[in-house]
Amino acid sequence: MARTEINEAVRRGDVFDTVPHFDRALRDPRDPQRLAAAYDSGDHLHPGNAGCTRMGEAVASAVL
Repeated sequence: MARTEINEAVRRGDVFDTVPHFDRALRDPRDPQRLAAAYDSGDHLHPGNAGCTRMGEAVASAVL
């Protein structure tokens, strides 16, 4: 799957020096293929307000 291949290249550092790991920050720990309910906007694809806040925290962690 292209998404997986691209994500792996980014995480290996082939594309950028540092990246926030949004997938890890937002996924459901019991089902890593799904967005955690707490971060879901309701469409099971896009983050809601709590998800966006969590993404901001992930950026701060990656950069700092």
